[in-house]
Amino acid sequence: MKFKDNVVTRLIFVLSCLIVLNILSSYFFFRVDFTADKRYTLDKVTKRILSEVKDPIIITMYVSEDLPPDISRTIRDFKHLLTEYNAHSKRRIEIEEVNPNSNEELEMKAIEVGIHPVPLEVREKDQVKVQKVFLGLVIQVGDKSETIPLIQPGIAMEYNLSTLIKRLTIQNKPKIGYIVGHGEPVLSTLNQMTKELSVLYDLKTIDLNTRMDLSEYKAIMILSPFEEIKSREFRRLDNYLATGGGIFVGIDRVNGILNHGIGVGVNTNLETWLEEKGILVEDAFIVDKKCSTVTVQEKSYFSYPQQYNFPYLPLITEFSDHSVTDGIEAMILQFASPLKYVGDSSLVYHELAWTSDMSGKLKAPVSFNIGQIWRPSDFLYPRQTVAAALHGHIVSDQEARLCVIGDGNFIVNGVGDQKITIQPDNINFVANAIDWLSDDSGLMSLRTKGVQSRPLKELTDSKVLFIKYFNFLFPLLLVVIHGLFQFRRRSLKRTRLMRHGVVK
Repeated sequence: MKFKDNVVTRLIFVLSCLIVLNILSSYFFFRVDFTADKRYTLDKVTKRILSEVKDPIIITMYVSEDLPPDISRTIRDFKHLLTEYNAHSKRRIEIEEVNPNSNEELEMKAIEVGIHPVPLEVREKDQVKVQKVFLGLVIQVGDKSETIPLIQPGIAMEYNLSTLIKRLTIQNKPKIGYIVGHGEPVLSTLNQMTKELSVLYDLKTIDLNTRMDLSEYKAIMILSPFEEIKSREFRRLDNYLATGGGIFVGIDRVNGILNHGIGVGVNTNLETWLEEKGILVEDAFIVDKKCSTVTVQEKSYFSYPQQYNFPYLPLITEFSDHSVTDGIEAMILQFASPLKYVGDSSLVYHELAWTSDMSGKLKAPVSFNIGQIWRPSDFLYPRQTVAAALHGHIVSDQEARLCVIGDGNFIVNGVGDQKITIQPDNINFVANAIDWLSDDSGLMSLRTKGVQSRPLKELTDSKVLFIKYFNFLFPLLLVVIHGLFQFRRRSLKRTRLMRHGVVK
């Protein structure tokens, strides 16, 4: 009887604890995240964005049912992310799930809001069939809405969600000025950059020859000018810095003309203005063994594309610990020039990115040979600085900021048949730089959250040779050692048996 009483008492105690914990969990929400990149923990920027939301957020998910396991896992993780958002927004998020495949009316509604069906191969009973699935959502705040047409695995959904919520809730976007009038790329050729900056900023063109008030701009961009900039225009930029402004400069000190196979120097007076501030941009081409490739149409009996490593397109993977390079892992530059600090210690100079240990530089002009055989003697200038930040009393007693990269075309998409997709970290670098120049953290930490690029460590030829022969010979050596060991063991056993006069 006493045993039964103890069991009942313990059962009541456990149930009471569970009830109390359940009640507490409804008021206090938490979860422990053991992932290396904290992918299931909301960033402080996201929490700040959600804390500033005043209006209800309606999220309508247009997701099909009976999805394959890998897709279902992605949707499940995304729903967990929405749970985190809802908890940190003080329950201001309302989530509705819709299955567009259930009837034609819902399917047409999903298509109207920009969510189109995606063909997906599904295996059923040893047969493969194509299933039409919907995997999108609509975020609505007040009378404004944004659409994510496809929820993709491996994509930083927190950044996408926070970006859209920020875009829907921000009242007055700060202005960012883009200098034009000297042969700079037009904004229509910078669609990846403009799309990224439009989340937080209002990008406007600036002609320094007009009487435009520069003080209303949080930061100014100068990108790849090819015509001479007048001294009076630089005076206006100096006046802007004197008021504590921030300027981003992407300078082309050299220009590669692949169609003609030559590379030449570029002079616009921008290099002189930067040198006066303490940043020297050399009129030399950086070459790097760690580089991107170019595609050439080889012609024999038929034409076929052939890729060649092209050291004039350095792959940058060495970055400093700075907010501009936060989370940046790999950038591809084209016809870049090295930077060097020639100012004094009154300003704070910070190198942001370097070339690899196998890099060099060639003074302009140069001739290009796609099929050139590059030797170690061509890479005698390791760790060349390609980007730098400068802040302090650059012009006046007001603290100003300057960010410079020795390549002005590294974010240019182009137009028409010449349009290319830019490396994502190139865009992230510019966006982070504008945030830093504007003294605004923005979505900086979210742009690069999660794993993006994990390149393999490059090995020397001698190490590659050693590993190859080691992998081939070491297993054979183990077999031989094992055979000798067995032979020796059996010999000793035979000798021991014969010593005692035992013969078998």
